[in-house]
Amino acid sequence: MLKKIFLPMILGLVSIFLLFTVGSTSVKADTLNYTVGADLPDNQIEKSGSYFNLKVTPGQSQDLTIKITNKDTTSHQYEVSINRGLTNQNGIIDYGTHGSEEKDGLEYNIESLVDDPQNVTVDGNSTKLVTLHLNAPKQAFSGIILGGIRVKELTSTSKNSSKKGLTINNQYAYVIGLELRQNSDKIKPKLQLGDISEKQYNYYNYVSANLINPTPSIIDNLSINATVKNTKGKNVYTQNKTNLSMAPNSDFGYLIGSPKQTLKAGNYELVMDAKSGSTIWHFDRKFTITTATAKKLEKTTVAPKSSGPNYLLIAFIIAILLIMILVIFVYHKKYRKN
Repeated sequence: MLKKIFLPMILGLVSIFLLFTVGSTSVKADTLNYTVGADLPDNQIEKSGSYFNLKVTPGQSQDLTIKITNKDTTSHQYEVSINRGLTNQNGIIDYGTHGSEEKDGLEYNIESLVDDPQNVTVDGNSTKLVTLHLNAPKQAFSGIILGGIRVKELTSTSKNSSKKGLTINNQYAYVIGLELRQNSDKIKPKLQLGDISEKQYNYYNYVSANLINPTPSIIDNLSINATVKNTKGKNVYTQNKTNLSMAPNSDFGYLIGSPKQTLKAGNYELVMDAKSGSTIWHFDRKFTITTATAKKLEKTTVAPKSSGPNYLLIAFIIAILLIMILVIFVYHKKYRKN
């Protein structure tokens, strides 16, 4: 008899536990139904490359051709844009933004050297050549000018809708790199440390150390070891990363910390060592988190699900245990009477 009573309760308890502890299943993105390729010109430096790596002369003008192949049975429209190479917060060169703010020291913006973004329609099961006009700088320049040709699929707002318009079908896109140079002279890499502050990303608070590449060259294979210390010299945060890269004349906020912990207002010290190839940089700087900043960020931050007890789950478990105890008590009382 007890087995008949306990078994459903135990199964119910396990079911509720799984309901609150098993995470959601991730959804795999749909495969893109188009491909993009570069028709490399004669002034291509790397002949076997899949992107434009061009040697140009002052004032040179030329057409660049890319191929868009639509593998679907119906026609699609694509947006073709030229985007300057940036460095995102993960330390990766990114070509996903057009019209980004120009940084100090940027001599030439590749977005102003190539045609404006355009929309192209490609019939189903066909390939279309798209021409982009390039005007190289009239003056001589050192280093490289870096960007990417980004091709993103567009689609009608609704097949059954009478409204006309275009929306982004998804956030996935193809990018063909575009790199311009006039010579093969190497530029010594430089790395600068800008502002240090506490900032919020995805509702979590981190120490953000602004790293700046002021040169027209790529910093690659960059490794960074950073430690934040309190006034007693105790390590509060440690963040080490490798295989980072930075676009020419760009910056990014190197995030230090953990979403499980937020720094209180006070004085701190950042010690950072960075290395790219044989070049090494060392930074040691004190910074302050003000009370106003700490309070402002604390209002909008969220705690991770794993950082504290799941009170709802605990309440369910306690409730079920109390019900089980009550049922056992009633059963025994009734059994003794019989």
